[in-house]
Amino acid sequence: MEKLNKNEIIEIVAEATHISKVEVKKVIDTTFDLITDTLLDGQSVNIKNFCVFEPKTKSGRKGTHPKNHTAIDIKAKNTVTIHLSKEFKARLNEE
Repeated sequence: MEKLNKNEIIEIVAEATHISKVEVKKVIDTTFDLITDTLLDGQSVNIKNFCVFEPKTKSGRKGTHPKNHTAIDIKAKNTVTIHLSKEFKARLNEE
């Protein structure tokens, strides 16, 4: 399975909309910056019929070092969860 990267997205959108790649790049960068800033502020981002991004804090816990099997403390960390919309899940699972 191939990966679609940001530059390819820019090219596809520019071709489909007849907007310059420079302008499309600005729009995409601004969109990603807005999503990032919103999540960093602790707020969710809901993109209808696609997904919801939610910031989440994972609490610290005890773990085991995989090589020497000693007890270790795993620090708390911030992450983002993604919940797919019902519509997207349905399309993903079409046969």
